[in-house]
Amino acid sequence: MAGGERGGGSRKRALFVRRLSEILDMAEPEVVARLCLDRRTGVRVNRLSPLGAAEVHRAIAELGLTLDPLGWCPDGYLLGGEKRVLSASELFAGGHVYIQNISSLVPALALEPEPGESIIDLCAAPGGKTAHIAALVGNDASLWANDGIKPRLDKLRAVTRQFHVRLAAATCHPAQYADKFVTGRFDRVLLDAQCTGEGLVDLRDPAALRYWNEERVRNYGWLQRKMLVAACRLLRPGGILVYSTCTFGPEENEAPLSYLLRHHPVEVCPIEVDIDAWAPGAWRPGLRRWRSEAFDPALAGARRILPGGEFEGFFVCKLRKLSD
Repeated sequence: MAGGERGGGSRKRALFVRRLSEILDMAEPEVVARLCLDRRTGVRVNRLSPLGAAEVHRAIAELGLTLDPLGWCPDGYLLGGEKRVLSASELFAGGHVYIQNISSLVPALALEPEPGESIIDLCAAPGGKTAHIAALVGNDASLWANDGIKPRLDKLRAVTRQFHVRLAAATCHPAQYADKFVTGRFDRVLLDAQCTGEGLVDLRDPAALRYWNEERVRNYGWLQRKMLVAACRLLRPGGILVYSTCTFGPEENEAPLSYLLRHHPVEVCPIEVDIDAWAPGAWRPGLRRWRSEAFDPALAGARRILPGGEFEGFFVCKLRKLSD
């Protein structure tokens, strides 16, 4: 049986790599190499910290660590030194720095939140993107955090307290039905959707693909379509929706977005995050086609972040609602 499991695992790995080679237009050995990397740790200095940025930077240096700035993200850095030193420090425990992969900094930046707006993060746990939004507006927004899984909501509440975030509400509604529970309309909606997490796969781990299969990818695609429709209904006309995932499958990215564009009054907007100047070739346009399915041509304005030494695999698209 053990030999059969290993054989099945080898077949699944081969299918996974072959699919990604097709999706990313990349040779299979390069796909494997990019999913077998130790990535550098991303750090966001929390501008909501009572210490202030200068004091945080001094404390980082006292720990024997360095921060290399990201040219495209205010307060974003790559860590020089051991992650465990920072994660065990008062700087992290006190909510002065947040540790996250730099790909996940993109959604809040793409959202471009403004002070005074009403904003909802629909799949908010564990809270890093919610905290980033709050920092970008200086806690001056009506910020609603939602997550449909109760234990994750408890974690979200703890993280937002730790990182000095002021929330208007924290709720536990399934994102695909959120419009049935939430009566207000928002200026901006972030939907960092539940997904199969292919962008987080480390192929050095024999169990990395234990739960992965194409049927699961398709099933998530149907869920994400429902989430996108609910998110759109929560937007006021002229409002901004950012959709993101940490996965590669077009079934979970371009396909549900193409459905939304066909059936709801939304348009794709440019993502004003200048990653290209800092890391040329780190991301690519959204796909126009996958196998037999053609997608809305506007999805060339979406962005696929390629996995590498700094970035995890990621997808992000920004939309504007045109009317009710």
